[in-house]
Amino acid sequence: MIEPTTLPLRVVDALQDLTTVPPVAAEIHAPRPALAASVEAVLERLASWSADFAAGSAPATVKAVRSDWTQYLAWCEASRATPLPASVAQVESFLSATIDKGRKRATVDRYLYTVGLVHVAAGLPSPSKDPDWPVKWKKLIRRLKTTGGHARKQAGELDMAGIETILATLGDSPRDLRDAALLSMASDTLCRESELVAIRVEHLHHNRRRNTWSLHVPFSKTNQDGAAPDYRFVSAATIERVRAWQAAANFTEGALFRPLGGRPKAGAPQVDEALLPQEVARIFRRRAKAAGLENAGSISGHSTRIGSANDLAEHGATGTQIQQAGGWKTDRMVTYYTRRSQAGSSAMATLRARYSAPPTDHDPSV
Repeated sequence: MIEPTTLPLRVVDALQDLTTVPPVAAEIHAPRPALAASVEAVLERLASWSADFAAGSAPATVKAVRSDWTQYLAWCEASRATPLPASVAQVESFLSATIDKGRKRATVDRYLYTVGLVHVAAGLPSPSKDPDWPVKWKKLIRRLKTTGGHARKQAGELDMAGIETILATLGDSPRDLRDAALLSMASDTLCRESELVAIRVEHLHHNRRRNTWSLHVPFSKTNQDGAAPDYRFVSAATIERVRAWQAAANFTEGALFRPLGGRPKAGAPQVDEALLPQEVARIFRRRAKAAGLENAGSISGHSTRIGSANDLAEHGATGTQIQQAGGWKTDRMVTYYTRRSQAGSSAMATLRARYSAPPTDHDPSV
């Protein structure tokens, strides 16, 4: 868990010049009393909330919210607008300006979420919950479609075939052995970057009765408090690669995937320090380029998740099974990632296959 002093949210810092908190005007369609709040009350609430939020959220989440809020404050300063509370028209203008800058749908969604999040934390009504907001949002979505920002850019896939191609290019140096174990583990478990670098040797479990291996994922994006037991399948081939890497790096416990600074001395124990999450994508991309994969330029830390999800879909796994294998909270992203694979098994694909198949029996009456 990251302490707020280590990674502060910094929501309050830029609000020190706030002199008044204007009351929220009553809406024509949904009358309500004006909200009275003092600057001191707002800042006090935000200071308490931001500390709790930073302590209870993943570092990547804190970083994203802090970045989004900074963008909003910068726009408010340039527009001479009061950050809190924001009217529906103000939020619409802010998001419209971000679309003009070429921001994509995912970024615009995040900006809207962050502005609403801070409003609620301050004890103010979120503009996105206003009765007039849905109409404004539809208008913004149409603008996104016309500017090309509506389409999401999906990371390139690293499926089983791609993984095998990369593994065939790797040798027996400590760096090659580590990257082979990392790629193989990512493909088996569908772990995210942050989950991969958090793996410790102690998280690997051997079922002696069945002679199978699994990985315990104590915390994840969808299981941040660790309340739900999360175990992922690990193949025997992956375990072999993990053991080869451990032997080369000379460690038997602690962080599994570690940085290699310079040439390790033979027999010297490695420092119990894990790779950073962003290094996972760099390793995947570098290895994909070296192996000559066509989509190497689009490889990211999510590529093994996407590839394995499609491998499962093409081999008959249900959406629920894929969701459980990858630790997704809902099947929405599963459907998004596997839409190409699912197209090959759609009702139309089945219909065409049925009518294009040659007859198997000869009718003697013909």
